[in-house]
Amino acid sequence: MKWQMFIGHAVFLGSALITLAIVLALKVMRKSRERRSPLHGKQIGHVPGQQLLDRIDKARDELGFSLGLMILALPMLFLIWATLRIDWTKVGVGANELVFLVGWALFFGYGFWQYQRHSRERDQARDGLLAERVTGTQLNRLVAQGCIVMHDLPCGDFNIDHVVIAPRGVFAVETKSFRKPKNVAPSESAKVGFDGEVLKFPDCTTFKPIEQSRRQAKFLAGYLRESLGEAVRVDPAIALPGWWVEKTEAGKASDVFVFTPMGRGCDWFTYGNETIPLAKRNLIMQALAMRYPTVE
Repeated sequence: MKWQMFIGHAVFLGSALITLAIVLALKVMRKSRERRSPLHGKQIGHVPGQQLLDRIDKARDELGFSLGLMILALPMLFLIWATLRIDWTKVGVGANELVFLVGWALFFGYGFWQYQRHSRERDQARDGLLAERVTGTQLNRLVAQGCIVMHDLPCGDFNIDHVVIAPRGVFAVETKSFRKPKNVAPSESAKVGFDGEVLKFPDCTTFKPIEQSRRQAKFLAGYLRESLGEAVRVDPAIALPGWWVEKTEAGKASDVFVFTPMGRGCDWFTYGNETIPLAKRNLIMQALAMRYPTVE
């Protein structure tokens, strides 16, 4: 019965192998079905802080592994120690053992569900962060053309991704990250249609970003009216990094400007005659700067 002395080892090793196999299988399945980012494989330049963020992610993963090892070290070794002292000739399989197996299945299932959930949230957050940084980098180039650009403007329980104070007007810019379908070839352009009210992607349509951008522009206009004592028009805009935007006539005439920040997409903000003098643009900037928290 010497083999029974290694049951503790087998339980630990078996649990680890089962977990690893399921996680790897899930990754393979997701890889084969997942939508691809339109920024995948493109040269996007030096995104501010990206290398530091990669180092932070790597350090966070290593910290999680180290913490898990510290927590599991004593229970794992205690399990092995206790297993070696069990008289396996007196051990049977009954109701108590079944309860433990059911408990393991429940805990494992809950952990697996949480793993999938947080994995999706992490991927979405990474896509969103990259999209915002790409848009912000491209918008910053407008400073050389007389624009004032502000990022991540606090507005109570939400933030406006970017605000462009251009000679021609003020714009509240919301950046959205959408992945293109897996069946679209990497070399094929990711195209989205806009009819003035709805964004039409290859496999889905959505109106929520349009409504969100309008709400944000309305909020910003109200804040500037209260701060400056006069009406300031704020136009909504949506940035879709990596997407080629095809507009109908209604889309071109829409109050919401949908654009890609790639290439010269941001130059649109500099077109047209000056309607806001430099002195007023500075006042608008000062009013918006008050929304950022001070560091003491």
